[in-house]
Amino acid sequence: MDVKNTIWSDYPLLSRDLNKVQKLMKSQISVKNESIKLAIFDIFDAGGKMLRPAYLLLFSGFTELSDKEKIALAASVEMLHTATLIHDDVIDKADTRRGVATLSAKYGSEIAVYAGDYLFVAVFKLLSEYSLELSNLTKNLVSIERLLGGELGQLNKHFDLEQTLDDYIENISGKTGELFAMSASVAPLIARNNRLANTAYKIGMNIGIAFQIMDDYLDYASDAKTLGKPVLEDVQQGIYSAPILFALQENRKKMTQLLQAKKFDEVYEFVQTSTSLTQTKELAKSYTNAALQLINKLPKGENREMISAITAKLLERTL
Repeated sequence: MDVKNTIWSDYPLLSRDLNKVQKLMKSQISVKNESIKLAIFDIFDAGGKMLRPAYLLLFSGFTELSDKEKIALAASVEMLHTATLIHDDVIDKADTRRGVATLSAKYGSEIAVYAGDYLFVAVFKLLSEYSLELSNLTKNLVSIERLLGGELGQLNKHFDLEQTLDDYIENISGKTGELFAMSASVAPLIARNNRLANTAYKIGMNIGIAFQIMDDYLDYASDAKTLGKPVLEDVQQGIYSAPILFALQENRKKMTQLLQAKKFDEVYEFVQTSTSLTQTKELAKSYTNAALQLINKLPKGENREMISAITAKLLERTL
């Protein structure tokens, strides 16, 4: 199975390892229910960016972990990410992701929920199989708790016109930042390099926050065909991301009226003609720059250069 995302075409060795990650993920699926198995394979084959396992592999290059351990860790973090996506789509009643039907749309919510649940179990089964220490499983549980905390924080702010940018950053720090932070720091943590793990965690958190801000930026700067998912989906569900929050700052009265009247096409037009997209991109850039400054503190070499180049490239992505 080939990694479908062309972001890795400039990094053949990393691409090769990501192919190994995907093969290991598939080998871990032994559920007896054929519909659940097909559903999981469907989302594995949908062609995600594989960013989290890529960062894990790159940061593990600063350690003495074996290749098998690195691949197992990368597979576990991608399966965890996939499980959260499946459950997100069920909660959001989303019909498409990555340009194809979501599992809940194709197989029904019941199968999708079971598929996500199975992947959560598969994560810890895989880590145990490769004898990765229990203390690090506990660290992963803390990260999962923070991840879910971010989701709950976002839920608590649905349709809240009084939420602030600080609220938004706090929620995406858990929802998206935590998994990037874990991806960057878990290998140094297992290698007992606490200083590197702390730096890696901060780098991953900044990358994750910037990544989510750019995702939210692209919701208003791209069309549904480019994105592979419907635009305006979040705002219709009362999720007010950075472009909306900046637009509210610019003209609270008008934006409040449009949102309360559910005039989402006019919301979209206002966001595009206001300064909110520029401000959103600048916010993403500030977190990217914070990550790049910390990356410069990593050990010199090819891995550091790759981490830096990929991180900078994410700020200019269009999907």
